[in-house]
Amino acid sequence: MTRQERAVRTREALIEAAADLFDRDGQEVTSLAAVTAKAQVSAGALYFHFATKADLADAVTRTALSRLRQITGAPAPTPADTNGHATGNGSGSGNENEGGDGSRNGGGGGSGWGGDARTQAARGVRGERAAAPPARGPAAATGGARGDRVGEVQQLIDTTHVLVRGLADDVVLRAGFALDRSGGQRPARERPVGEGPAGRAAGKGGTGGERPGRWPEVGGSLRGVWSGWVHETLAAAGTRGALAPGVSPGDAAAVVVAATVGFEVLGAQDPLWLAPHRLTRFWTLLLPALVPLPAREALHPGGSPAAR
Repeated sequence: MTRQERAVRTREALIEAAADLFDRDGQEVTSLAAVTAKAQVSAGALYFHFATKADLADAVTRTALSRLRQITGAPAPTPADTNGHATGNGSGSGNENEGGDGSRNGGGGGSGWGGDARTQAARGVRGERAAAPPARGPAAATGGARGDRVGEVQQLIDTTHVLVRGLADDVVLRAGFALDRSGGQRPARERPVGEGPAGRAAGKGGTGGERPGRWPEVGGSLRGVWSGWVHETLAAAGTRGALAPGVSPGDAAAVVVAATVGFEVLGAQDPLWLAPHRLTRFWTLLLPALVPLPAREALHPGGSPAAR
């Protein structure tokens, strides 16, 4: 193994260990000594990669953001979006005991999607099988089916299931949302409803019959990325005529975002809130109001077979 590979693994181990401790004990009470002990690395290696606990928390959040973007297919932030928030202590020198590889404190993080002890225990109580690794991006979540009339709606259903599985099984994603909730990530800027991430109009379905509104811009907080993606997906569904008559894409998106964020918040205290059947029941209740009957018969509130 090269020095670069060892340093990358060290950094990933530190992020994973910090996320686990932040999730279990909270960021405020977690010490850097506890992180190094859990990651089984030296203090020198930690301080090479992360000068402070705030830097480490930022790396956890950015890694969670990267994983959320893999789930939704949302674009990574541009240099302007990051607003000069690049971090990292890498200098391109040093040795493995100091983590010396010049690695930066950006998004990345290659730790796996396997369930942690907390989730495994909860799944043991429920008697459920372990979830498969999340699909990468909305097309993968729907098996690439985007061309049919209800494609965006099924895509949304599938992606919410992938997100909830990720929150149950991936401690980095879960810790990132918790840090986001506590103000660990800068708030996203806002943009008018119906405008895409690059400033493009989302189409008449994005604002039809609605008052002007706003939602967080893609590229900011985890909730901002999620909210923006949900709004865009339902705006596209409205443009294609996939929603029931009179349904506002913005109102529907607000319901979906509020519900899924609620699952995340409640799941932090009780993992049973992240059980697949909870989300399935939500969609079973919502779909009759969201999609007309002929198209609704083709939808899978528990997720399409390709996304399970």
